[in-house]
Amino acid sequence: MKNSELENYRDAINDIDDRILSLLQKRAEISKQVGAFKTETGTSNVYVPHRHREVIERLKARNRSHGAHGTFSDAAVEAVWTEILSASRALQAPERVAFLGPVGSFGHLASLCHFGSSVALIPVQPQADIFTEVEAGRADFGVVAIENSVQGTVRDVLERFQRTPLKICAEVYQPVKQHLLSMSPLAEIRRLYSHRQPFAQCRIWLNRFMTAVEQVEVVSTSVAAQRAAAEPMAGAIASSLASDIYQVPIVADSIMDEPNNTTRFFVIGECEAQPSGADRTSLFFAIRDKVGALYQVLGILKKHGLNMSYLASLPSRAEPWEYIFFVEMDGHVAEPKVCSALEQLEGLCRSVKILGSYPRGSFRGS
Repeated sequence: MKNSELENYRDAINDIDDRILSLLQKRAEISKQVGAFKTETGTSNVYVPHRHREVIERLKARNRSHGAHGTFSDAAVEAVWTEILSASRALQAPERVAFLGPVGSFGHLASLCHFGSSVALIPVQPQADIFTEVEAGRADFGVVAIENSVQGTVRDVLERFQRTPLKICAEVYQPVKQHLLSMSPLAEIRRLYSHRQPFAQCRIWLNRFMTAVEQVEVVSTSVAAQRAAAEPMAGAIASSLASDIYQVPIVADSIMDEPNNTTRFFVIGECEAQPSGADRTSLFFAIRDKVGALYQVLGILKKHGLNMSYLASLPSRAEPWEYIFFVEMDGHVAEPKVCSALEQLEGLCRSVKILGSYPRGSFRGS
């Protein structure tokens, strides 16, 4: 009787799966029509940042409206529809996304989580060269790390924004979960490979369990995983994606000191995102050399009710000992209050460069 009941459940699930597949096929046909329309009208962008966010956020809200019992998590909804959107866009035109390689890196993971698996992912080293790949047209978009919740700003990426025509199209928050990978049991590991940042991020665990193990710095966690795959009694601190790609088992899970360690990535490209209703604007400005200049700039943002979420200074490449400021604030350049504030900034500052207005990323946690 119980087996019969189980079979009934399975039959019902099979029926639902068939209907889902049929609807996906109908969605695919409409996606092809959208692609043909874009070709006829000269619209080149297949990936549209604000539309990407709109679809996922609407479905998350719809899912939550059914109540807590029996619904999928926000993360599950986002993961499923990211792949659906990825496959749908691939029917319109192929997309190429550059990330900091080798494969298995957290940049690789962030790219997969945002764009899905139906894109051509291009590993690039060093990270600043991702800009070059997109500028030269060898990639449609790039995914670059801008900030880590533990280590702070990625300076070389921030500086590269000074001399690129590319725009920030979107942002991605990627949880950084560090694992110990090895072909050997934990007690037999004698050498440990990783990038210097994972070593720093896992200091407490390493001091507790691996004080006698030699630590060897390499250029990336992906290279570390490759070394661990080939070398007896060696381990690596790397991602679960690297474990899968290089076929090195995880022998210790989540060994990082900070459980909520997260890296924020920018998606860069030539397209300018339209307002999504939950946006952020990033820009550079250079102030005139006078008392209270920075205070005046911040006063403009306050007067317009704009929340400034980030402020950093870096040397100007124009003149020695002069600095420019990188600012992030809530809102989109198409909004009247943001537009008005920027007009006043341009009148007050020596220069203003808008890097992009884009949908804010959702923090998924670890």
